[in-house]
Amino acid sequence: MAPHRRLDRLHQRRITVDGRPFATLKGVPAVRWQDPYHFLLSISWGGFFGLALAVYIVANLVFAGLYLAEPGGVTNARIGSFADAFFFSVQTLGTMGYGVMAPNTIYANGVAAAESFTGMLGVAQITGLIFARFSRPKALIMFSRNILFTQHDGMPVLMLRAGNQRGNQILEAEASISLSTMRITAEGTQMRGFDELKLLRAKSPLFALSWSIIHRIDEASPLYGQTEWTLRQAQASFIVLLSGTDENYSQKVYSRKTYDIGDALWGQRFVDIINLRDDGHRLLDFTRFHDVEPQRLPKTGPEPTS
Repeated sequence: MAPHRRLDRLHQRRITVDGRPFATLKGVPAVRWQDPYHFLLSISWGGFFGLALAVYIVANLVFAGLYLAEPGGVTNARIGSFADAFFFSVQTLGTMGYGVMAPNTIYANGVAAAESFTGMLGVAQITGLIFARFSRPKALIMFSRNILFTQHDGMPVLMLRAGNQRGNQILEAEASISLSTMRITAEGTQMRGFDELKLLRAKSPLFALSWSIIHRIDEASPLYGQTEWTLRQAQASFIVLLSGTDENYSQKVYSRKTYDIGDALWGQRFVDIINLRDDGHRLLDFTRFHDVEPQRLPKTGPEPTS
């Protein structure tokens, strides 16, 4: 078996494509209930509404059971009817009584008062959470599927491409690339180290269309003298961070991407995706955003003669 194929099998991605580490935390609960606000903001919209619906149903089931504990406590409700108790709870929790069923004992009125208060707190909490989730600015940045070891202006470079899918302006945009590799200390301890890669252009006053993020591989670069084999041995990965101020939100937005060494290509370049129309309007073709083609190196001397 070829050495690089053997390494492909042994090497596993340490960081997800969006920059989150692949790790299992031991000693902490899988769902961090001690930090519910962060949990409710970080789960998906489907999970958020699913959890809200589950809490809503459970709350109505609990209060329906409390109403059933006193037969005859609710006027016009059939004695022992769980359906009547449940839907009376729904009306009370939503503070929208229809006037058909009503509590007629001190116990039932006490339960109804507690449920009405619970409903008001619930509406306030879910309204605040939905607003917080909607108000968070989010950048719609597309990163190229691959990161390239190629040439630019006659020099070897590391290159990737970022595109602004929203089409608006991101002001004072900044980009950075960090090289992450496994290293062994003098004490024999294996640990992951990070090197920041200097970019040809780390800042852009306006980021509206496409941005080629380039690191030149010269004598000062941590990638100087590295090969695909050595980078695989070091379990190398590249962490890309891009930030800027969204002109619509007037707030800072962030986006990140991680490339495993298996995502790197050698001797390729990105195809041009910006086309100029006859009327001078620019067309950005995102359908070819990830496309690459073989690097065509410039001729460095005269054609040989026969």
